[in-house]
Amino acid sequence: MRQNFYTSLTITAAIFAAVSLCGADELLLAARRGDAASQLALGGEFFYGRNRNANPALALYWFRRAADNGLPAAQYNFGLCLLKGWGCEKNPAAAFRYLQQAAVNGVDKAAIYYAELLFDGVESGNFAGEMIPEVAPDREKALDILRRSAGNGSTQAMLQLARYLFTDAVKHGDELYQMLKNYVEKSADPDPEALVIYAACVRSGIGGNIPDPPLGVKILRRAAVKQHPEAMAQLAEMLFNGFGTPADKVQALELYDKAIALGSSRAMTDLGQLKLAGYHTAHDPAGAFDLFSAAAKKNYPPAIRKLGDCHALGIGTSRNPDMAMSLYLRAAEAGDAEAMFKLGTCYRDGECTAADPAKAFYFFQLAARAGHTGGIRETGKALLDGRGIKSDFVQGMELLRRAAGLGDSQAVLLLRTME
Repeated sequence: MRQNFYTSLTITAAIFAAVSLCGADELLLAARRGDAASQLALGGEFFYGRNRNANPALALYWFRRAADNGLPAAQYNFGLCLLKGWGCEKNPAAAFRYLQQAAVNGVDKAAIYYAELLFDGVESGNFAGEMIPEVAPDREKALDILRRSAGNGSTQAMLQLARYLFTDAVKHGDELYQMLKNYVEKSADPDPEALVIYAACVRSGIGGNIPDPPLGVKILRRAAVKQHPEAMAQLAEMLFNGFGTPADKVQALELYDKAIALGSSRAMTDLGQLKLAGYHTAHDPAGAFDLFSAAAKKNYPPAIRKLGDCHALGIGTSRNPDMAMSLYLRAAEAGDAEAMFKLGTCYRDGECTAADPAKAFYFFQLAARAGHTGGIRETGKALLDGRGIKSDFVQGMELLRRAAGLGDSQAVLLLRTME
């Protein structure tokens, strides 16, 4: 299909051009003569259905003509269509090429998408018969691009930069906190997602500050008023547990319901857990299973893992160990450290699968690298015992001490028996 894409575009454009000869179409005539601005405008009319019938394929044809004529705005439009799959199959490799061109030519919006692709890297791909090589991830360059765009006043760039900085708050906490603090204090109407990330910084003490849960609650309330589902879900959790605010379980449950209505995966998962426990709501395993399933469909890793628990134990559904392992693996691949740890315990204990010490060590080590204290402890224990890996007493003790230092009670007890 991809090989015939531009051929079909050319044929379609030729047919349309022939039909248009019946009447004057100055924009089309100028575009056909090679005027890049006219080609971009014509592409826009086809894309949005202005002044002529919407036709995504013809929109792409004219966007590309204008892009190849060097027009930055067209390079951005064409690249974005390739990235999103608007009027064509998605082609990240080709999208990267055009978005990079647009970014170099000063299109701030293109710079944001260019940085996003650069952050994770791009696989090689075929475009119009040409094989475009892969692009290796360059996260520092991506962050610098976003910093420049954010400095030019782009809220979209600032939000993307905040998301990336938050994933490595240990390294970038100071920058993240100061950037959001300045934005929130100076903006008359701050973006609710920025408020949610800022609230997380305040609550957790990111940036070297003293944790301030009450202030975090106030910030979340500002975002929740804007009907931001993630803010509602997080605020509901704090209200339910009385964290940073007096406990109000009735209001918390109301917020969970509102957040779920707006599609919050976190709210679905949290309420599912409450239904499973029957805590201040009816004990409803089937209802919990349905909520976990709905959130898992949105690719929310904790919900995928909890759905795996349901299949492993037969909660709200029939027991299905194979499905449980598949879900645990899916959650682990999405970065859920608890799922990595769960896979380790399954392979260690022979739960839902055959015991395999080597695989157990592999997943415990993955969890440890993700900062999971149980994973750190179990990796240390495996190294001490030589389970699934060659024994290494020194490294094993080092990991046990590290887990104990992070508050792991099992590691503390084990160390007391050994030292």
